[in-house]
Amino acid sequence: MRSNVGIRLRRNASALALLAGLVAAAGVARAADTRPVVETDLGAVKGVAADGVAVFKGIPFAAPPTGELRWRPTQAARRWKGERDAAEFGPNCPQPSRSGGEAGPQSEDCLTLNVVTPDPKGKLPVLVSIHGGAFFVGSGRYLIDRGIPEIVRRGVVLVSPNYRIGRLGFFAHPAMAGGGEAVGNYWLMDQIAALEWVKRNIARFGGDPGNVTILGCSAGGSSVNSLVASPAARGLFARASVHSGGGFFNATRPLATAEQQGREFAARAGAPGDGADALAKLRTLTPAEIIAADPGPPNFGAIIDGRLLRDQVSVSFAKGDTADVPVISGSTSNEASVFGLMGFDRKVLAARFGVDVDALRPAYEADGPLDEAELLRQVQTDFIFTSAATGMAALADKAGRPAYAYHFDHVGAAQRGKVPGAAHCEDMRYTFATAPLADAQDQRVARMMQDYFLNYVRAGDPNGPGLPAWPRYGAQAPAPLVIGAETRAVPGFRARQLAPWYAKWSADTGQAFPR
Repeated sequence: MRSNVGIRLRRNASALALLAGLVAAAGVARAADTRPVVETDLGAVKGVAADGVAVFKGIPFAAPPTGELRWRPTQAARRWKGERDAAEFGPNCPQPSRSGGEAGPQSEDCLTLNVVTPDPKGKLPVLVSIHGGAFFVGSGRYLIDRGIPEIVRRGVVLVSPNYRIGRLGFFAHPAMAGGGEAVGNYWLMDQIAALEWVKRNIARFGGDPGNVTILGCSAGGSSVNSLVASPAARGLFARASVHSGGGFFNATRPLATAEQQGREFAARAGAPGDGADALAKLRTLTPAEIIAADPGPPNFGAIIDGRLLRDQVSVSFAKGDTADVPVISGSTSNEASVFGLMGFDRKVLAARFGVDVDALRPAYEADGPLDEAELLRQVQTDFIFTSAATGMAALADKAGRPAYAYHFDHVGAAQRGKVPGAAHCEDMRYTFATAPLADAQDQRVARMMQDYFLNYVRAGDPNGPGLPAWPRYGAQAPAPLVIGAETRAVPGFRARQLAPWYAKWSADTGQAFPR
């Protein structure tokens, strides 16, 4: 075994007592308790062997962001002595309780990650999965908690970190100005710190630090867009995959806007004012008190701080001010399924984003009138998600980055014929096979999705033998891969419905959209 890999297996055999009175004159075989141990740069971690893979949970990658470290850039974790037990997940970062939410305890001491490896002695491609949850719920346990993803068994090392969410991860305040350190994007600082940990340590788990793919859905997809745009993340990954991550109209805000939102939060939390005393008081609040001061739909997103993010993420894509890596960008056909969580109804679309649903009728009703519910569903789906999935791919292509766009329209057997399309992030269920797929059509789609993404994480191109051709997305000849009953690239996909969104993006940013 190579010494620089850092894996060692320890066998602590102990004799089992004979079952007196039940088995006469019969011995019971000695059982070996074998658990994998990896020596990281901070200390040894002891995982578990499960279903043919090695699993390490709750590994600290940064110091607890508590006390005076609340709303401070991510700090290095301290070394530990001996073997740290990595059999259980670390706490989730603080978040509101909700039905069907993440299991397990919560704590601000939450900057941990999980690693699953099928071959600790290999040099395998690495997939870092950033969890979603509208930037206010969720955790890195979401994939592993549902079983070992099939794509891992096929030769991929999976890493899934936590990061600060909600107001603890997104906060700017005038009292922070002049401190000489980055402010606001604590969530992004955490994600970058996790990627730095991967670069330093993943070879010890059988992964190739030069072959890292970052992937995320929803807020995780938005995170991947931001990581691609951030100068601080350059060199930490080789390719990116954005699933239902938006990028055109959601989230990003100037630092001045974030500071005003921080003032409003501070006042709600009982610490009004711009001075250091207000910030000091906020650092004494409990996580529950901080969460309680942000009622209503979540409104968290990337902050243009001039350091981690130099511009709106889409504008950085348009200017080519991004990592020089391939990008996959996609969405599903019924993204409106998530709008109840996000609170983007007709009224909010108008007030917050300037979207007049009725003014869009000509683009959406060329083939016949739509009832109110269906019109709103299509507008919601295209507004943040479809337009950005294709649009961000077009911007990446314009900047010379290999880009692939997709539109996932497959509905599983249980919902087929009952819903108008594939739900938000539904494609992830097939890519990672995190739920039973008894239907032959579901199984076919799952195998195809896994093949595409296994090819991509290995070599940066999803195409391979036996798969429908997935062409690079050209701004001058756009053809996303539409995945459904039939899977094929569709030139001019939803061109009429998407045209108003491209025009709105151009008007909002002052950038010409590639045609």
